[in-house]
Amino acid sequence: MKVRTLNQLVGIVGVLLVAGPARAQHGHLEAGAFGVKQNDQLYFDNGADFITNSGYVKTLTYTNGGRFAGYYEGNITLTALAATPAFGGPVPNAPALGSFIQAQLVSVDGPAGGSFGFWEAGSTNPTYSLLSGESGTNMFRLTESDGSPGTDPYGHIHGRRFTATQPGFYTVGFRLVDTSTNGTNGGPIHTASGVLPIYFQAGITIVSTAKTGDVMTISYGSITNRTFALEYTTNLLSPSDWESAGPPLPGTDLLQSQSDTNVTSARRFYRIRATTP
Repeated sequence: MKVRTLNQLVGIVGVLLVAGPARAQHGHLEAGAFGVKQNDQLYFDNGADFITNSGYVKTLTYTNGGRFAGYYEGNITLTALAATPAFGGPVPNAPALGSFIQAQLVSVDGPAGGSFGFWEAGSTNPTYSLLSGESGTNMFRLTESDGSPGTDPYGHIHGRRFTATQPGFYTVGFRLVDTSTNGTNGGPIHTASGVLPIYFQAGITIVSTAKTGDVMTISYGSITNRTFALEYTTNLLSPSDWESAGPPLPGTDLLQSQSDTNVTSARRFYRIRATTP
């Protein structure tokens, strides 16, 4: 898969990138369990909305000032489902009382030299990070209790962020781990979840290009509350020569594709133009 970003495409296809907010249903990624007995496995209760094969893409936006100056930043809030009425539960599939749920940053696959980081609330530097191609074991807590026997594993902590240092397309793997000591022989109650891979993009990214006959198809990460139009030109030196390849599409926070269905023998350059509806 050939991945290109705005910074890589300047002077090549002139992609215009505009960032925007994520859809509400992708604001929270929820930790649950398949049961509350010893060794019942943890899992991401709404992971199907985030996993890579859903097409979802979380956009990280570049900032040149303040706490995240020089980074692409954004957030998905990871939460642990509540098991008791005190926290709005019991929610179906909540982890067992006495469990202590943490999220683990397992792997990062992205542009060469790029680093993906987790920031704890209030931190002024990444709490920890992984370079593209690295794997890791660092964790951040989701449960807000002290982990005592019988306590609710619920947690919903805002103010955390994810960052990337290089523009491009990232696949990041997360796992859920119970680090309590309230299970058999002083170990955890739950076994760890499988790894959930999620797409992140630092700046709107052209993910792939493919030509079949006279049809050129451009795939990119979209964002909600923006409209995306595929445009082409045969002359990059003339800013007035860009033409529309078809009607624009509303962004959806998903991977999208648009096609130029009448490609001639002349060389064409493409861009995705993002505008506010």
